[in-house]
Amino acid sequence: MKNAISGLRGPRWLLAVAFAMIAGMYCTNQDMGGDPTSPRGDGQYRPVLARGDGHMLYLMARSTALDGDWDFGNDLKRFGDPWHEPVTKTGRKSIVHPIGPALVWTPLILAAQGGAVTANLFGADIPLHGYTLWHQRIVFFSSVLFAIGAALLSLRVASRSVGGKWAPTYAVVCALLGTSLTYYSTYMPSYSHAMDAFACSLFVWYWTHSLGQNHARRWLILGVLLGFASLIRVQESAFGILVAYEVLFRLVVAARDRDPGFARIVCRWVGGGLLCLLVALVVFIPQLLEWHIVFGDVTGIPQGARFTRFNAPMVSEVLFSARNGWFSTTPLAYAGCIGLLFLPRRARLVAVGLLLVVVMQVYLNSTVLDWWSGASFGQRRMCNVTLPVAVGLCGLIWRAGTLAARLTHYRHTVWHGLLWAIAGTLVVWNVSRVYSFRGGRPAPDQIMSACCSGVPAPLRRLAKPIFERTGNPFAFPANALFSLTHDVPLSRWDRVVGLYPLVPGLADLRDDARFFSVRGQWNVGAAGLQDFLVDGWSRSVQLEGRAARFTIATAATALVPNLMPDSQRFRLELFPAGSRDVVVMWNGVQVARSELQPGWNVVTFEIGDMPLHMNELTIVSKPAFMVPTPGHAVAGRPAGVAVGALTIELVRPER
Repeated sequence: MKNAISGLRGPRWLLAVAFAMIAGMYCTNQDMGGDPTSPRGDGQYRPVLARGDGHMLYLMARSTALDGDWDFGNDLKRFGDPWHEPVTKTGRKSIVHPIGPALVWTPLILAAQGGAVTANLFGADIPLHGYTLWHQRIVFFSSVLFAIGAALLSLRVASRSVGGKWAPTYAVVCALLGTSLTYYSTYMPSYSHAMDAFACSLFVWYWTHSLGQNHARRWLILGVLLGFASLIRVQESAFGILVAYEVLFRLVVAARDRDPGFARIVCRWVGGGLLCLLVALVVFIPQLLEWHIVFGDVTGIPQGARFTRFNAPMVSEVLFSARNGWFSTTPLAYAGCIGLLFLPRRARLVAVGLLLVVVMQVYLNSTVLDWWSGASFGQRRMCNVTLPVAVGLCGLIWRAGTLAARLTHYRHTVWHGLLWAIAGTLVVWNVSRVYSFRGGRPAPDQIMSACCSGVPAPLRRLAKPIFERTGNPFAFPANALFSLTHDVPLSRWDRVVGLYPLVPGLADLRDDARFFSVRGQWNVGAAGLQDFLVDGWSRSVQLEGRAARFTIATAATALVPNLMPDSQRFRLELFPAGSRDVVVMWNGVQVARSELQPGWNVVTFEIGDMPLHMNELTIVSKPAFMVPTPGHAVAGRPAGVAVGALTIELVRPER
């Protein structure tokens, strides 16, 4: 950290302001779950600063520090078990989160406990059970320090890889105040994402700092740092791709140059990579031990094997969905990833490595069942690539500044002003959105409109009509491809991508019987699904006690999103109107044909290799005039059939 500060060449005051903002937002945040007076520890879930996943992480840390065990049953019973955690085969209550944050927070809890004991000697009367504002204020201030640490490490790498006086500082400030890291280091510090950002930044910083060196000390340090990051979040083991990439690069260069000592080079580099991996595994042992004690298994995923689906990535959703998409909700991250393509030639090796890290993390996050990260401010799981984003922003700013210097005589004034106008607006927008979630207000877990709450007032009038016509511009090119594929307006992407009729709960993933009993419903006839209709439909009406829509074209198409790659069975409610003959098509392929009887009918069909993302359900029938009936909205006009709800269930595979 000292080296990062000593290497600072940009305007220190700007960094100081950014760091002060993070610390100030944290220190002025008042949460207490809306109940500051009730005592904690009576069995009720009453958050202090820790809530949601943070509540669980803190209980793990409290159990480690004050109880000296990993038996979480008493902690959940005393301080609240909001999700009714199941008992594992070892007889212990389950908490599925990694043990790394608990290990990091343990000395801080002990320090806070010592301070509480001392303060109580003077009449402070701080409860010593550990779940107090005193303890959590001290412990979670680490999130502020971790975010600042990640920023300083990013500054160091950006300065070395790109250079310049202003670009690295601007980039780091944008990464700190213009991404999800802002929220998780201030108003939701009980989550481990700021710690995760620091751990991953530390590993990447040392990798770039020691790039090209091949000695045991380097591989040992890289292994320790990789193991530490993996303890914070198991997924961070994938940062080891940097080591694999460097080893492969050195071997390719040696083979290309026909190095006479090629065999020795192979042994040294491959051996170094294996040493790094071995050390990382040793550092990871505490996690394996905790899994063994709590779950009785060190190889399975605590959330259940179905929680991660490596064959079913949802990449476009993770990046561009209005439901916590990474690029669509934090555009500066989008700019940072683009900027990695513009790093100087001398930093090409670093640029490729950072791109590999980002691509790997996007893929891994897209394979998780709840790719939107539950209640989340943006794509919170991508805080781990804070350093690559900052370096990419630095590269983009540097390239744009170089171009601006060629095009104008007023290069400094014009360029700085333009940068402040663009990046500053996005930073203000992000900070204002973060501010709206102060005091423990939960972040969204559903689709959120990108415009125009939080947009600075002077730009709101300009932004709103653009968003209404084209949708979120930071959802491009996914929204354009979606529009072309389904023949809908660009803005439709923002309103429909991220909602699903069938989503298993976490408990369902752990048990086959529960998993295959999950049901979902997509009520095509309901008024709320208007955005999922393509063409050929009437408005929603009530037909014999059910919400329904009539088909008013030969082919009426509705969009049906899908999250699950498993085989599925569908039951579609149909009612004859002007026609009794109907064909049901799924993505242009006929899946059912029926001659309807009077009244509501149910047509059943199955799809084995169920496509992910968005599917098209098309009802083909011949519209004709139906007999006028009270309550039928299309009486007196041609209609084919009426469509009600589509019920969906998972099909157990045959053995």
